[in-house]
Amino acid sequence: MREPVTFTSKVALEHREALERLLFFNGCQHRVAQGIVDVIDRFGPPEIRVDGEWLRVQVAALSDGVQSLFAVEASTGRPIGVAVYVRADLEHVNVLHIGLSEEYCAGGERGSLNLLLRMMKEIRRSARRVKGVRRLTVAYGEPRSRPDA
Repeated sequence: MREPVTFTSKVALEHREALERLLFFNGCQHRVAQGIVDVIDRFGPPEIRVDGEWLRVQVAALSDGVQSLFAVEASTGRPIGVAVYVRADLEHVNVLHIGLSEEYCAGGERGSLNLLLRMMKEIRRSARRVKGVRRLTVAYGEPRSRPDA
């Protein structure tokens, strides 16, 4: 059975500490540390911004067009995943940052729920609604070769 998770573009103010853990103090970051450094060097660090009663994530060098997708526990609203992405050009959406709660990372107690895959599918679904977008890329992570079809 899947954990009840919803996807949203904003998080309630009360969850700032949980969002900070996802973005800045994440126990899974060591797996992609060099990629994170490269993205920060290129675009600047992600920043949590207050927008009325909500929290959003921005990137300093990309004040316009940065979007966030939050995976939240349906029952509590606690963010358990965040992806920060931007439309790089007419055809490409680039995911700049991804953070998952440690329990949802590979090897975590809830890792079998495939939260990362579900978030990427949600971003892809959203990108398909935008005219002209043809490709979704992730700025960091280990590239995996695809077997020939």
